[in-house]
Amino acid sequence: MDAHRRAWVGWVAAIAAVSVLGGASVPASAAGSHGPLTCLDGFVWRQATTSDHVCVTPEVRAQTARDNAMAPTRRSATRGTFGPDRCVAGYVWREAVPGDHVCVTPATWQQAHDDNLTAGARRNALRVRIGTAGAGTLRYWVHADGINVGIARVALFWPGQTKPAMSWLVRARPRSMAPGGEVFLQTRLPVCGNHPNAIIRVRDPLSRRWSSARLIATGCTSL
Repeated sequence: MDAHRRAWVGWVAAIAAVSVLGGASVPASAAGSHGPLTCLDGFVWRQATTSDHVCVTPEVRAQTARDNAMAPTRRSATRGTFGPDRCVAGYVWREAVPGDHVCVTPATWQQAHDDNLTAGARRNALRVRIGTAGAGTLRYWVHADGINVGIARVALFWPGQTKPAMSWLVRARPRSMAPGGEVFLQTRLPVCGNHPNAIIRVRDPLSRRWSSARLIATGCTSL
């Protein structure tokens, strides 16, 4: 058995007592999850139209529903340049999505514009990055954002397996400059070889959705 393999076996034995082993499968979609369209906690779909999945505050969603209900009363009876969708004085098209001609106040138009610009930061996107650090033996670290605040799970899977070989519970802490939280875990998984032979995933604390796979080379074995 070479030195890397001995190091791996010894590390597994040492960490087994504190690692959370097995027990969780990787569903395609967990309860409360809408995949990449899932909003972070505190945000909901705007639903200016049935296909509008921009994440906004509940207050904005309620305002959007009110504006939709009031739309007929805000259209001009006089057909103008913009046809039957012409707004009465003081109102403009909302333009939350292409073709959205619901008439709203200029302030509401601005709100829809701003929400569109910040939509990506409000999604439960589970963006995961993997890197390495260490003197001598390089070991993997895991960073995730676009995740809810709370206790997240970082898990190691062997290819073809639906249950983790090993996992860690990590607190996702609030981000200072954006909605949601972020996770950083410095693992003791050694970098071993150039051929990926394992998978890292991160599970969101609230939606219970797993991130997409990130491949790593560890365990001193190859595919």
